[in-house]
Amino acid sequence: MIEGHGDDIYRYSGKIIYNFSSNVYYKGCPPELLNEIASRTYTIQNYPSPAAKELSDAASKKFDLPSDYFLFTNGATEAFYLIAQIFTEGKAAIVSPTFSEYEDACKIHGLDYDLVDKEDLIASEYELVFICNPNNPDGSVIASEKLVSLIKETPSTTFIVDEAYIEFTNEIESLAPLVKRLDNLIVVRSLTKTFAIPGLRLGYVIASFKIIEQLLNKKMPWSVNALAITAGLTLFESYEKWQFNVEELLAETDTFIRALSTIDWLQVKPTHTSYFLAKLNSGSASALKEYLVNEHEILIRDATNFKLLEGEYIRLATQSQEANTALITALKSWI
Repeated sequence: MIEGHGDDIYRYSGKIIYNFSSNVYYKGCPPELLNEIASRTYTIQNYPSPAAKELSDAASKKFDLPSDYFLFTNGATEAFYLIAQIFTEGKAAIVSPTFSEYEDACKIHGLDYDLVDKEDLIASEYELVFICNPNNPDGSVIASEKLVSLIKETPSTTFIVDEAYIEFTNEIESLAPLVKRLDNLIVVRSLTKTFAIPGLRLGYVIASFKIIEQLLNKKMPWSVNALAITAGLTLFESYEKWQFNVEELLAETDTFIRALSTIDWLQVKPTHTSYFLAKLNSGSASALKEYLVNEHEILIRDATNFKLLEGEYIRLATQSQEANTALITALKSWI
């Protein structure tokens, strides 16, 4: 789905003041990171390392796992496309509504799949299960203990757990440490959301050496560019120092949601993250989006294209207090 994603600010050429369509952390990336990247622009004159192994070494120290349990990719999306390539003989379940790239990866590589509600999932019927936890677009979570039990009880099924937003919740813990014990677990993570660098495209896979080796056999060289490698190395050196305080972010989200809940035609859905769905009880999401862009220079996510999500929905992500107030004022003026 080349054109169907949330943050389509590129369409509006400087017209947007407040962007609610992206789930990345709203305060932006650390200034020190920008300075480090700027100081290393000369590295684009040379080829980067083919598989960005230096990032695997850095991640190894953070997660206390062997470096050959990691593979860095051009965003988490490349990881899903690689995974689909090594499971082309099986059938996948995609717990939905969720991120569209799982489905697109299956389509492109000829992998049969079903879109299933999490309550209806029978994992043993599939060779592969894609689960986004916390989920995009609704911010829901599957309890870590429940998910681990499911993975252990279904050893013939490989579970791809997308933890791109794991740091946006305090409800669950990462399953990354368990890849040493669970051969049927693949964890996919991202550095772009927490540290607000989506333009650099930097994700990674954590899995057993056997799975990483299979993915490497399908991976093209140099997919992670030199500046992305610089960013990753710098981030792993200061990860905890630069990571946002999730409790503060969730408190801001609670205040934002309470204000939105005063709008009678908007039904905000429960979330465990700083992003969430809101259902329109009247009007269309596409019309609302265009109104906010044209009249208020505010961008939201029209979420009606998420499959298995019935009704008119928008997705919002907590921004600054000024931005949140501007959106609420604009929504109250919409007829």
